[in-house]
Amino acid sequence: MRRYNLLVRDLLRDSIQGYRKSQSYTQEAMAEKLRLSPRSYADQEHGEYGFSATSLLFFMSLLPEREKLELIREFERLVEEEEGNGHVA
Repeated sequence: MRRYNLLVRDLLRDSIQGYRKSQSYTQEAMAEKLRLSPRSYADQEHGEYGFSATSLLFFMSLLPEREKLELIREFERLVEEEEGNGHVA
């Protein structure tokens, strides 16, 4: 399970950061959208901590349906790739 947690952590961090940059939001503005303190958001974006399930849901609520599905499909792809490499958590 730890392996999947790492996949989710990295995917979510990259997705949220990419979204923030594509929308030209500051870290402070993105923190507000995810209901986080600016410091907490910065720490999470820099990999100090993982985003919570609550942050994931707030993030998903910002995305159009197509992008929500793309995020889920990317997770599925990463899991398949991980399992195809012989790694099982």
